Amino acid sequence: MSGTGLLLLVDGDALLYRAAHAVPPMTGPRGLPTNGLYGFAGMFRQLRAALTPSHMAVAFTADPPLLKHGLDPNYKINHYEHPEEIKRQIPYALRFVEAAGARAFLEKGYEADDVLATLARRPGRLPVRIVTSDRDFYQLVSEHVWVLRPVRGVSEMQTVDAAGVLAAFGVTPAQVPDLRALVGDTSDDIIGVRGIGPKTAAALLKRHGTVEALLDSLDDSSLRTRLGPLRDRILLNKRLSLPLTVPFASRPDLAVRAPDHKALHDLAREVGVATFVPR
Repeated sequence: MSGTGLLLLVDGDALLYRAAHAVPPMTGPRGLPTNGLYGFAGMFRQLRAALTPSHMAVAFTADPPLLKHGLDPNYKINHYEHPEEIKRQIPYALRFVEAAGARAFLEKGYEADDVLATLARRPGRLPVRIVTSDRDFYQLVSEHVWVLRPVRGVSEMQTVDAAGVLAAFGVTPAQVPDLRALVGDTSDDIIGVRGIGPKTAAALLKRHGTVEALLDSLDDSSLRTRLGPLRDRILLNKRLSLPLTVPFASRPDLAVRAPDHKALHDLAREVGVATFVPR
């Protein structure tokens, strides 16, 4: 794929976690875990070389509390906090991305999903590719926005367009939050409706379009009994499933820059990660 006129958005959480699980435990000269950073830098360079984007951003999720905890204190209660070894590596991953010539984001109160969704929806004509293994991002897919889902590192990736979302979930990208509102999501600690699985939820959404329309027309007595008492929970689930808009102080410049070789060498010496420096 030619990257001329391409905005590449990378889920930094997903990439760093993937790297940390793929590379055996390593530590730098100060005892810092570096296996995630070692693999992350290599995958970042692979992505940039293969897709040659004109614009690029990498986003990470901030430490709790998140703004969505104001909606539901139990949101991601078992999943939102990074393990300590990952948390220690994130500041260096941010510095590496900036030194390598791309924009890095970690916005207080926001998840990587929120940042990348805000950037993907900016007015503009650039095609957008989002690198992530998180299916929450499928709701962003459109004619111009596709998800690239890593299969083997980042050397092999599945391209997910609108047809791919339909094949995976049985709904359109815009209906993914509605599907999650009914089915729930264990990875985000969103509790779904007991007895409503993905196929049933997809069939209901095919008929009604949205959960709001479904809840306003519960003409089936069994559905009325099952969904009526959970109306508020279902609507909250949908709000939790929708990314927040990040109010950047100014429009971020995402144009790819030339790497800062001095900064990369300095960071490599500080952390002890040779892959920070291009060969």
